[in-house]
Amino acid sequence: MPSEPRVTLQELVENGHLDTVPEDFLVAEKDRVKLTEDGAAKVELPVIDMAGVEHGVVVEQIRRACEQWGFFQVKNHGVDLQLMSRTQQVFREFFELPYEDRNKIRAVAEHDALPDEGYGDRFGVKESNSANWSDRLRLYTFPVSGRRYELWPQHPPSFRDTVEDYCEEADKLTSRISELISESLGLEPEFLNDYFAGRSQQVLQVNYYPPCPQPDVTMGLRKHSDNNSITLLLQDATVGLQVKKDDQWVTVKPVEGWFVVNVGDQIEILSNGRYRSVEHRAFVSAKPRMSIATFSAPADDTVVGPIPELLRRAEERPRFRAIKFSKFKKSFYYAGWAKAPSGKDHLGHLLIDQD
Repeated sequence: MPSEPRVTLQELVENGHLDTVPEDFLVAEKDRVKLTEDGAAKVELPVIDMAGVEHGVVVEQIRRACEQWGFFQVKNHGVDLQLMSRTQQVFREFFELPYEDRNKIRAVAEHDALPDEGYGDRFGVKESNSANWSDRLRLYTFPVSGRRYELWPQHPPSFRDTVEDYCEEADKLTSRISELISESLGLEPEFLNDYFAGRSQQVLQVNYYPPCPQPDVTMGLRKHSDNNSITLLLQDATVGLQVKKDDQWVTVKPVEGWFVVNVGDQIEILSNGRYRSVEHRAFVSAKPRMSIATFSAPADDTVVGPIPELLRRAEERPRFRAIKFSKFKKSFYYAGWAKAPSGKDHLGHLLIDQD
């Protein structure tokens, strides 16, 4: 029997039912954000101009960013700025709809599985000790045959056309970034795109962080790495993203018209650890915040392991066991974290003893 969904966090906040943070959302003192003590506050993510004159310079910037950060920002990326703005607007309008309208596409958990698509809170089941002050709308967008349009909002009326156009452009940008990452690893530009040709998927996830009465005791999203290959993140103007760098949390300042890009766990596996997926988290404030993440990932039946060409060239042994992506996702969500990802513990079981 499907689990009975609880009222979303957004609804509770907007109806004035929460003047303090409930116990389920409290995080340990050591995990709380202390912006006044942010020692890395003046450090900023690398910024890559994708219209840079010298292609080789851009490739080298990508290499350094992937090795040293696992994150970077891109500008002059080719995605129409007006389309980005329209996409943000249709999602704002969706989250401004009455709860009854949003709830028509509610994500529902079947048996003990996590709800994977639709609208709801982070995990949507009462047993989930998520401690995440956020709701979300999650949609499978590529391949087109996998779209469940019955879970796409009907309002605003421009939603479907706008999101389809945006996802198409995000896919093109991800392909260009994949080419640059391939080159930065010393491979042919088309290597990663060919590797995933016909074996990839795109998932769009909009995270909505309602205003919080006690921002210092909870988190919008706990620390984690992304389980996919490449993530494009479109932020609104409210600050909330932090990236871990040299054991310090760096706050990422949103810039209109830019994307934040990060490599996920699959790139770490494919590169045999040359490039690392990096922990990041989201904090909240008295202001609402929305971010739009586009995840590029292998198809569920794709087996991912270290790239043989890289191993042969460097005469090195594989550091990770190959694994089917569907099995990897299961370990990501169920590896003893009370159904909520935290940190990078899920990669540990894939490491091969090098002794």
